Amino acid sequence: MSQKKQVKKAQVKSQKSTAAPDIKVFGLIGLGLLAVILYYYSKTFDFIQDDSFITYRYVKNFTEGNGLVFNIGERVEGYTCFLWVVLLAGVKSLGFNFISASQVLGIISSMLTLLFTYLISSKIFTKNNGAFYNLVFTLGASVMLAANGSFAYWAVSGMETGLFGCLITLGIYLYLREIKDHSDSFPISSIVFLFASLTRPEGNLIFAVTVLHKIIITFKQNKTAGINPLKKFTDKNNLIWLGLYFAPALIYMIWRYSYYGYLLPNTFYAKTGSSLEYFSTGFDYTWTFLKSYGFYGLFLLIGLYTLTSKERFYNYLYLVMIFVVFTIYVIFVGGDVLRPNRFFVPVMPVFFILVQEGLAMLTALFDKKREMATGAVVGLIFIGGFTYYTYNNEAETIKGYADLEKGLVEKMKITAGWLKNKQTQSGKPLTVAATTIGAISYYSEVTLIDMLGLTDKEVAHNPKPIPEISSKDVGWRERNYNVEYIMSRKPDYIYFSTGIKPSAYAERGLFTSHVFMQYYYPYYFTLREANFTDVMYKRKNDQEVAESRPLIANDIYQQSFVNFYTQAMNTQKDKSKLQEAISLYRKAIDIGPAGWGTPYQMIGELYLQLKDNEKAYENFKMAVTIDDYNVMAHYYLYQMYAEKNDTANALNNLDKIRKYAPEMLSR
Repeated sequence: MSQKKQVKKAQVKSQKSTAAPDIKVFGLIGLGLLAVILYYYSKTFDFIQDDSFITYRYVKNFTEGNGLVFNIGERVEGYTCFLWVVLLAGVKSLGFNFISASQVLGIISSMLTLLFTYLISSKIFTKNNGAFYNLVFTLGASVMLAANGSFAYWAVSGMETGLFGCLITLGIYLYLREIKDHSDSFPISSIVFLFASLTRPEGNLIFAVTVLHKIIITFKQNKTAGINPLKKFTDKNNLIWLGLYFAPALIYMIWRYSYYGYLLPNTFYAKTGSSLEYFSTGFDYTWTFLKSYGFYGLFLLIGLYTLTSKERFYNYLYLVMIFVVFTIYVIFVGGDVLRPNRFFVPVMPVFFILVQEGLAMLTALFDKKREMATGAVVGLIFIGGFTYYTYNNEAETIKGYADLEKGLVEKMKITAGWLKNKQTQSGKPLTVAATTIGAISYYSEVTLIDMLGLTDKEVAHNPKPIPEISSKDVGWRERNYNVEYIMSRKPDYIYFSTGIKPSAYAERGLFTSHVFMQYYYPYYFTLREANFTDVMYKRKNDQEVAESRPLIANDIYQQSFVNFYTQAMNTQKDKSKLQEAISLYRKAIDIGPAGWGTPYQMIGELYLQLKDNEKAYENFKMAVTIDDYNVMAHYYLYQMYAEKNDTANALNNLDKIRKYAPEMLSR
């Protein structure tokens, strides 16, 4: 190392040593308290995200020697977290409970994110404006993170989000330290960014931004000094830095292509598109995030005050570039179905550091020492006040998300147990199609067809959406599906995420299929020991179809029938709109396929709510007349005949239930 560099390094070290003692002890104590807060905050949610079980199924199959697959024998990259899968597989191989470990690792990673956020603030954005001021504006971002509901939610979810955010934040810290110290030491930030990219594909974006930033500062600094910027950028250290990222990444891409047949995860093809609808959804998702922290966002602009310091400006620019590029990516892919704010959580440290710096620049307008203390108090009030405000407004809502997800997973576990028993009883593998595939696939061990295409190549790469039913009335859209393909697989059961009601486009699309309408009927099952009742669509065999009433399809029903049917199911949730729901069902019947009795059954149930038993009876009778497999209509008729002491008709309907859905009698 040259004498000039040694002197410069000593000066930097000296500057650090004068500032660090002021805040080091209190900063570490503060971080410890924040880690405790984060731990207890995250544990209040006490849930595992259903999507985590997709990863768990890959881990299970891999460690049992079946390959890195979702369904045995099908090579599909239905995960986006390679490093997370490998890490959990290692934990499982050591004999530990890897599901519990995923939560522990998520919380630890999020705690470390608090540390690295603090280090970025204390080591990179050094204030030197007094101990109290420095403490406020080095811990501020970590404080906002620790009390953030979305951050805590995903820390405990069992997913890779916490690890990804941790690696991104560590990589940013190491990179900024490397360029600040102008060190000739071994560059390791690119290795951390590589790990981040192997954890989530978005990590490649972060590294791309980092490379661009390095090019900018290299050209800016060296052109001014009269040094050839290109030669400086291609020196040994930078080439090593780039090589440590790209060489392993290339090897991984070669392996991925040879093993799965594609350069990108299957989930990318299933979830992304180029239509304006994607961008619109992505913008809405982004706007929802930004407006949740609208006041904080004002400070992003104030941070431009850092133009007064070139070094601080380029550090600030780097973080701005990361957040902007990441936001554009989120918009491009159409946002995310998983709440709350999952896609933005990994870059929340960047966001809050920008907020913190903007606030610091605002308070730095106080240019006297005693006024700096005032500035620190102002900063403390704003950081504390808005952190509390955010927590107070988020905690209950996010707890609601966690409770819903916990209930969903419990429901899927019970259903999976039922399917596993069915598979054991049948003595042959069962094939099940579903839209919510996490826990049900992991615990059932059946062959699972993902109707949304996350773990299915055909759906992801050859989607066949039906424009007539792809309206905007179902919230965030999982857009890719292929009805013909699903029917060609002849699944034994089809399971909707919301019971009998078709919600996702993939579910709604099935009702445009003559095959589905002819071959599948609602199969109600009950697990008395779990006090659980649910429904899925069961496939008839060819003989049963031949014995059924022929399905006569209206040529135009595909255009409107499903929308009327779904709209009716949504409308009936409002007890004041039952008549409106009946009218919508009637419209569905008028243009729908003759020989399908479910709309009549639904109308009958609505008349029961309206206390009109006679009309209810008429519709239940019509339902079983045109479709003998309508078990629920038989069930209501059985009850009605039993109340009238009409034993013969009651027993007749009871026999039908025993024939088509015997488990329903356990209700």
